[in-house]
Amino acid sequence: MKEWKLKQVNQTTSKLPELPNLIVGLLAQRGLFDPEQIRNFLQPDYDKLHLPFLFKHMQKAVERIWEAVRSGEKITIYADYDADAITAASVVYKAMQKIGAKIDCYIPDRFAEGYGVNADAIRRIAENGTKLIITVDCGTNAVEEAGLAKSRGLDLIITDHHEITGDLPDVVALINPKNKQDTYPFEHLTGVGVAFKLVQALFSVAPTLRSEQPRPLARRGWEKWLLDLVAIGTVADCQSLTGENRVLVSFGLKVLAKTRWLGLKKLMAIAGLEGRELDTYALGFILAPRINAAGRIKHADLAFKLLVTEDENEASSLAQELNSLNQQRQMLTEQVLSEARSQLELISDKKVLLAYGADWPQGVVGLVAGKLVEEYGRPVLVLRKEELLATGSGRSVGGFDLVAALNSSKDLLVRYGGHTQAAGFTLASQNIPLFHEKLLEYVETLSTEFEPPVLEVDSELGPIDITQENYEYIKKMAPFGVGNPKPKFVSYGMEVLDSRTVGNGSKHLKMRLKIGDKILGAIAFGQGFLSDKLRPGTKVDAVYELAENSWNGNKALEFKIIDMKLS
Repeated sequence: MKEWKLKQVNQTTSKLPELPNLIVGLLAQRGLFDPEQIRNFLQPDYDKLHLPFLFKHMQKAVERIWEAVRSGEKITIYADYDADAITAASVVYKAMQKIGAKIDCYIPDRFAEGYGVNADAIRRIAENGTKLIITVDCGTNAVEEAGLAKSRGLDLIITDHHEITGDLPDVVALINPKNKQDTYPFEHLTGVGVAFKLVQALFSVAPTLRSEQPRPLARRGWEKWLLDLVAIGTVADCQSLTGENRVLVSFGLKVLAKTRWLGLKKLMAIAGLEGRELDTYALGFILAPRINAAGRIKHADLAFKLLVTEDENEASSLAQELNSLNQQRQMLTEQVLSEARSQLELISDKKVLLAYGADWPQGVVGLVAGKLVEEYGRPVLVLRKEELLATGSGRSVGGFDLVAALNSSKDLLVRYGGHTQAAGFTLASQNIPLFHEKLLEYVETLSTEFEPPVLEVDSELGPIDITQENYEYIKKMAPFGVGNPKPKFVSYGMEVLDSRTVGNGSKHLKMRLKIGDKILGAIAFGQGFLSDKLRPGTKVDAVYELAENSWNGNKALEFKIIDMKLS
């Protein structure tokens, strides 16, 4: 069981008297005190996005792209294979089509080529007549590959958001908010967010080029139709949903409800999202896994084709295939997770945990690492070990910088990269034990102690706080995600009126709980095992989210239980 920790509420007098005290406290916890800050948070404004030309190289990138469009040069998008990269590629591809570019897309095979820009791909792209490559969600650290591209007569524009681990590549333009030499004011953009900034810049200058450009141009503002793709990729990449990301996802959810993209419509239908209220859960746990499943199990091209197709039959077929691949991915993840747990039980005292298997699918090792981090509360690395090379993925916890940790063992690594909290790497299989040993030595130099898993709680609620008015304000705090988690509450001594198990295998628990003079329904996912202990009259303490249950046209507040114990 996790330790429950009540967040500190910054004591402040609300300058917006119309807000209930509970909401004032929740906003204060998020560093929001000033009335203008609060209004911007509760009412995101698209027009307050930063100008894309605040990137130092954006002007050069736009000029080079328009030059290619005017002269009919072939442009190739080079993407990675996760949902962030696939949506980024789709955003750039659709925008390029709209301005009449001669465009195609190259996505490496996860299993044969690995992640990032690779030399063989550069050679193939050059042989196919491309003159300009635009990377999305990759390329920042591809110094050698950029040199190869230049020697082959290829211009390279890099759009990326990954950490910089060494020298910068020699390219036409590097557009990356993590570049310390740049001046862009928001560093948490995702790959698709940076790609969208490029498209914004392209369309902002398009009308001024009409006299030089014989092809039909989209009207300024057309790029907003791409925000549904931006929202999916942003949530999928688990970046902070504050600042610009909050604006992009807020408007992206509105666009998604009336999406123009045939493949996305088919995917939403097969995933059961038609007619449902769309939120970040739908993006991150329903749509993104299906997009990711293509690259994890087969090839990410399938997901890209789905998002850009204009053929109804192809869209239906691809949506069905992605749904099937996602089911396969779920089964493989559970299998690898079980085997990895067995290994970690033997080294559970280590500060950094590592597991590997010869037949583990490369496409699920990152997912498994993420689940194990939740269980152990420490950084976890999971690898697929082959005869010569092992390729792995790591997930971190707290403030532990995973890229910095990998950098400390770079002499053992063939390649590596990523974010502070998630990274990928490749090394010689024979070096796995030494690699783990060096990581453990590195973490000792930091004097890092990983505390037991903590469940942070925003506020304690009494019966007087559980109102429809408060819930409506909480909904205005959406979209929820990293940096703006859905508020979690705790209540003590609630009386169980009745309970029953529900779901396949009786995994879940359905209850009615009484708090003061109020009675609310409650659902506790994965906690069906508690049913025998929860007889009528039992008192429980619970951490929960407030939710709304709709049935037969009636709506009522309910508890979505996260953790629970007997009072």
